[in-house]
Amino acid sequence: MKKICYAVFALVMFASCEDMLGDDTNLSTGDIVKGLKEALNVGTDSSTTMLSVANGYYGDAAVKILLPQEAQYIQEKTRLLDNVWSGTSDVIDAKLEQLIEAINRSAEDAAKDAKPIFSEAITNLSITDGLQILNGEVPGSTMKSATDFDSLAATTYLKMQTYDALVGAYSPKVNAALGKKFVGNASAASIWTEVVGKWNGIYQKCENNKGAVKLGLAVLGKSYDDLNLHEVNTDLGEFTTQKALDGLFLKVGDQEKAIRKNPFQWASDILRKVFGSVYEAVTK
Repeated sequence: MKKICYAVFALVMFASCEDMLGDDTNLSTGDIVKGLKEALNVGTDSSTTMLSVANGYYGDAAVKILLPQEAQYIQEKTRLLDNVWSGTSDVIDAKLEQLIEAINRSAEDAAKDAKPIFSEAITNLSITDGLQILNGEVPGSTMKSATDFDSLAATTYLKMQTYDALVGAYSPKVNAALGKKFVGNASAASIWTEVVGKWNGIYQKCENNKGAVKLGLAVLGKSYDDLNLHEVNTDLGEFTTQKALDGLFLKVGDQEKAIRKNPFQWASDILRKVFGSVYEAVTK
């Protein structure tokens, strides 16, 4: 009796899997390309929605945008200069904390406009190596083993083919957001302008008072030349655009992995058909 039950159970499970995969598992090139683009559209739609809400960037450590390199430089140097003029770093530190929040709020605001930009890029994307991408390999990669399955192949391909164009299309949205007042009565752009202005003033003060600076640094065993001081003029818009896009691509990749891991949970027939065909390769 047990054997009969097991046999029936196996037949039911087999039939269920057949239903999920559909009657026709032979994929055309058109099916594959359509399925890959559908996956990318699902990924970008979900990602832009997640990141455009409050704390979408700021509250997520995986995508939170930290300080530009030049801001880190300013922070490091002003803390050293506290040994010369006490309190030099206090105002800068406070402003840089505000800057981090303002940049992330700006990225969240700009993400609202990212969906149509990504959608156009995906629509115009020419996928010439669809089967390779579907099977977890990025075209042009050096993967040799059949076991080297890349669950981010479609996302990586999208980034390789469209990143520069996306930067150009997305940067005006980011720059506009950087000008909005998200922290108190200040925008990321105005905070950064203030920080840069204060730092460049500190730099000139150091240049005009090298003797005092040298004496203060001597306590730390450093020379004036060790500081490598210079004025700062970083393009905050370019930095934020790149970091915001990097965060979006990270989330798109997460969605691609979710689709590959269980294609049968999605309502889209083309996703079930296309990604269901390589389901075993992902779950092994």
